[in-house]
Amino acid sequence: MKLAARGALTVLATALLVFLASASALEAARFTAGAILIARIGLAVAIAALVAVFFVRPLLRRVSDEQVALYLEEHEPSLQEAIISAVEATRATEGSGAQHSHALLRKLVESAVQQSQAIQHGRRVEQRPVRRYAGTLAAVALAAVALFVFGPAYLRHAASAMFVLSRDVEAAMPYRIDVKPGTATISRGADQVITAALSGFDSDDAALMVRKGADAPFERVPMVRGEGGGYDGMLFDLSVPVDYYVEAEGVRSGTFTLKVVELPYVQKLELEYHFPPYTGLKPQKIADGGDIAVLRGTEVRVRAVPTMATAGGQVVIEKGTSHALLPAVDGALTGSFTVGKDSLYHLEMDAPTGERVTASPQYTIDVLADGPPTVSIAKPGRDTQASPIEEVFVEARADDDFGVRNLELVYAVNGADEKRVRLFTGQKRLPAVSAGHTFYLEELGLKPGDFVAYYARATDNDAVQGGKPATSDIYFVRIRPLSKDFKQAQSQASGGGGQQQEQAAGNLSEQQKKIITATFNVQRDRQTMSAGKLRENTTVVGLSQAKLRSQVEELVLQMTQRLGGDASFKKIIDLLPKAVTEMKTAEGKLQAAAPDAALPPEQKALQYLQQAEEEFETQVQMRQQQGGGGGGGQPQNRDLSELFELEVDRMANQYEMRQQASQQQADQKADELAEKLKELARRQEQEAERQRRRAAAGQLQSGGASGNAQRELADQVEQAARQLEQLAREENRTDLARSAQELRQSADAMRRAAANGEQAGGAQSAEALERLRQAEQQLQRTQTGRAQRDVNDAVRRAEEIAAEQKAIANQVMGLPPATERNRDQVQGLLDRKSGLEQKVTDLEKQIDRASADMRREERDASRRMSEAAGSIRDNRVRDKIRYSGALVRSGMSQADTENFEREIGSNLQALQDKLGEAQAALGRTRPDAQAAALERARQLARNMESMGERARERQGGQQGAQGEQGRGEGQQQDARGQQSQAGQQGQGGQQGQGGQQGQNGQQGQGGQQGQAGRLGGQQGGDRQGQQQSGQGGRNDGDRTQDGRGGQGDTTGAPRFGGGGGDRRPGSGPMSPEDARQFRAEIRQMTRSAEQLRGGVGKEDQAAVADMLKKLRALDSDQVFKDPAQFDRLQTQAADAVKRFEFNLRRRSELKGNEVLLSGDGDVPEEFRKLVEQYYKSLSKGPDRTDQNDKKEKNEKK
Repeated sequence: MKLAARGALTVLATALLVFLASASALEAARFTAGAILIARIGLAVAIAALVAVFFVRPLLRRVSDEQVALYLEEHEPSLQEAIISAVEATRATEGSGAQHSHALLRKLVESAVQQSQAIQHGRRVEQRPVRRYAGTLAAVALAAVALFVFGPAYLRHAASAMFVLSRDVEAAMPYRIDVKPGTATISRGADQVITAALSGFDSDDAALMVRKGADAPFERVPMVRGEGGGYDGMLFDLSVPVDYYVEAEGVRSGTFTLKVVELPYVQKLELEYHFPPYTGLKPQKIADGGDIAVLRGTEVRVRAVPTMATAGGQVVIEKGTSHALLPAVDGALTGSFTVGKDSLYHLEMDAPTGERVTASPQYTIDVLADGPPTVSIAKPGRDTQASPIEEVFVEARADDDFGVRNLELVYAVNGADEKRVRLFTGQKRLPAVSAGHTFYLEELGLKPGDFVAYYARATDNDAVQGGKPATSDIYFVRIRPLSKDFKQAQSQASGGGGQQQEQAAGNLSEQQKKIITATFNVQRDRQTMSAGKLRENTTVVGLSQAKLRSQVEELVLQMTQRLGGDASFKKIIDLLPKAVTEMKTAEGKLQAAAPDAALPPEQKALQYLQQAEEEFETQVQMRQQQGGGGGGGQPQNRDLSELFELEVDRMANQYEMRQQASQQQADQKADELAEKLKELARRQEQEAERQRRRAAAGQLQSGGASGNAQRELADQVEQAARQLEQLAREENRTDLARSAQELRQSADAMRRAAANGEQAGGAQSAEALERLRQAEQQLQRTQTGRAQRDVNDAVRRAEEIAAEQKAIANQVMGLPPATERNRDQVQGLLDRKSGLEQKVTDLEKQIDRASADMRREERDASRRMSEAAGSIRDNRVRDKIRYSGALVRSGMSQADTENFEREIGSNLQALQDKLGEAQAALGRTRPDAQAAALERARQLARNMESMGERARERQGGQQGAQGEQGRGEGQQQDARGQQSQAGQQGQGGQQGQGGQQGQNGQQGQGGQQGQAGRLGGQQGGDRQGQQQSGQGGRNDGDRTQDGRGGQGDTTGAPRFGGGGGDRRPGSGPMSPEDARQFRAEIRQMTRSAEQLRGGVGKEDQAAVADMLKKLRALDSDQVFKDPAQFDRLQTQAADAVKRFEFNLRRRSELKGNEVLLSGDGDVPEEFRKLVEQYYKSLSKGPDRTDQNDKKEKNEKK
């Protein structure tokens, strides 16, 4: 055993050393096939020799009895030579034949046997060395395992190469370079891409070694990094056979041969893109084509020049689709195909043998997405309140790269059926549309507590896949009493108690609005959701609705128990259960994953809640007037206040906490996206630099390796765009939506760069980088808006706290003497103070956080915010609130308590003053004035151009049918037949003299619309006369007797509302309605131009004055009676605005201002003089045709 253990240990240790030496030699030789073969043989011979010498031979050697006895006696002294004596005596007797005493010999042997048994027949002697050898053997084996597991990788590669003999030598090579196409036969004159994939190692450089001829030396051709760590190289115009191999980090591939034969191949590939007609894009020629990146539906015309004459060929699209290539007179092959989806393609040509052979590399087809339009409510862009007789103007905007087909406003009154108002129906490609509509609330028959919900919907003019719709966010107009302002003034004068109750009461409807908005968003986006995601979202909204319903039910129960006998509150108690019923209906629809069916009951619930809130405010106002103050009303008034303030205020606090958490989460997402855009911009810059280096090395080609990298980067940019779009929808942020649009355009530019390779890839990579940076800068600018939001929120909360303190102070003043105080009354006051203290604490934290967030960009405002938070601490406002509560509890004197309340109010007023200073300081540390002026000028220029286009469309519009009734939609459609006592259609709706409106409480006297005025709250069929300042009628082909459009609703749109009829240029003056609408829009533009004065320097004041002069010249009745004069003055005004905008932008660029507006980066430097000349020529009054041509050319740039 000892010999075996010792031999195994010797063999293992020596074999391990031999292996380590062999592995090091293989690593030095980079694991070539010869080195692996030698290592295998050497290691096998070494192991065989070791086994034979150190293991087998010692075990085969035989030993004598004397040697065994001597070994035992030597290692076991306790034997006292008993065994050796017995062996010698026995050997002596056998050898000499002498007679010995058998008894003595037997005793001697027995003694030796007994001694041997005592040492376990010699095994005890072997135990210790055997254990020692076995332990050492195990340690060496463990060390070997650890060395293989944790040691250098080349040891594992060597073990695999030398011990796995089932693989051949080439397969066992861990470091190898796989080369494609290897040995191949290609057409003479073809270009060949060589792709090298590194396996088992990485390298910063690789070389393609090429020789043309057996005796020629190998020449080095650089390769560039491709995907997956590999390298790509290109051999151009191969006319003779070549041998080649690839080498990197000492590893060399096999040597391959490219055989050249006379086969047709593409010598030059020309592509011509014919885009879908709806895009309005002109055909684009690609001189050296290859990869394709175009819109779906684009016809690609192919012209391939072969290296030799060929009878024909075909374009083979992935998955077997092919399109014939026919020979032309000049020998080229021509054909075409229409792009329908992402794919690959290559060309095949007919060889002289009749065989059809591959004649080009494989190219990529990328379909650029034509996304849906972006649509938003530009004005007012938020929920509003109005009295029942006000006019509410709404402006909707839609943008699409290739034109908006139509834009409509959808609204519903109190959850009734939706009505649509068509704002724009495109007759030509217009990428930006802005249109307005006025809600005439008096004609809708609304009362306090009612509401109008509205949103915009737009469709693009995609004629390939069909128009893609897009929907804006939903907004609400809440109807408040006419005397609302007067009541608010009264409540403030009486101490503020009613105002606080009013704020608490309004939180029920605000939460219901949020639920409606969430349901609307789910319905709007349901086409992009899976069934599981839809159910998840509707379930979440349903749980929110159920929670609000349970809270309203609890409020109803408490009111019934405490105020059920009071007839003045019966209406409230009746309205709230109706809201609960509608909420239950909505919950059922949401549980069934039917958000569209849940919207009507949700909106009806909102109506009932708002009506209940209005009734509550009315009752509180009346009782305050009777009771003489915010806290001195009757007991029932206090009961009602407690119910709403305890229940509703609790819900409001929970809601506000959720809103703040959601806002912080959205800010965090925006920050993460901003960082991601920085990283993407850095990578795109690196990719553009790689393309530049490839071009310098002559290795760039259409469809090269960098194309795949560009496409991968484009996919990541699109993913960021989707995340930004989702955030924009969640936060109702149109600025984020614009950044997302920039990202999509950047991704498209990347795909075009990948497709066009060296021909235009560099320029388009730069364009993609520029758009990516624009999106990044836009996102950074939107982040700066947080400062405004945070300061405004702090101001709002400070005002609420001050109002709450004023109400508490009034309640303290109204307390009876300490001996007559009710315990519940005191406890209620203490609870209010405790809540106020918590609000002050939260506000202090909010101000500190906002101050820290804006410190880098708004230093002045940040300092003042910090001072505001410091005033809370310095004045010890929280301690004073807590101590004042203790005074009330202990029954201190009324004078001391009132002094404390006044001091708290004074401290809170100081806090409001500090926050007001911070609010005023916003923007002082950032040059926003010039940027705002530039943006306003750009928008004004677009509006002027739009107005001119709409005027020309009106002048060239279709003839209106004489006497035909103007067809009204939306507000107008329910009032037909109400326009005159005689029931005359067309006549009843006509305007009177001077554009005056009908009777029945409307403006003016002439031209009555009829005695009825309105029916069912809907507007009369042709009630255009009431439309005011900037709101016009839409000409949709149906006209009244005087030629006016049947529906008045647009302004600032590419299709101007109001007017129309049978009037082409020179056919006569505009109708009074048309003139009024145009003048209203001009006045609105004039006001926008006047606002430019404060944002520009002295050098631009003269230009602003000239612009205002020309705009005001248009605001005249005489101008609109003469179409030629209007056209001339409008052209002059538009030219003045454009010149001003251009000069302002150029000056901003020269100053290094990085304000990036649409179109700013699209004009190359070499064309700027031409653009300047263009704007100068505008002032000389060119004809309209020339202007239109130039504008179209400028747009294409």
